Amino acid sequence: MEVKTICRKKKLFPGLDMTQKEFMARVRKAEKGPFYTLDEFKQKMREWKAQKYGL
Repeated sequence: MEVKTICRKKKLFPGLDMTQKEFMARVRKAEKGPFYTLDEFKQKMREWKAQKYGL
């Protein structure tokens, strides 16, 4: 019987070479923003749909 050991870097997300510490650093950076208000988001979605689908 062969036992496989998983590299600690690849244990968090298969196919993504990053440690848990690096992942959490990226999450914290994303949490800082920028964020849109609900109205701004809806407007941007309308603009995107109009551009993509010609509405």
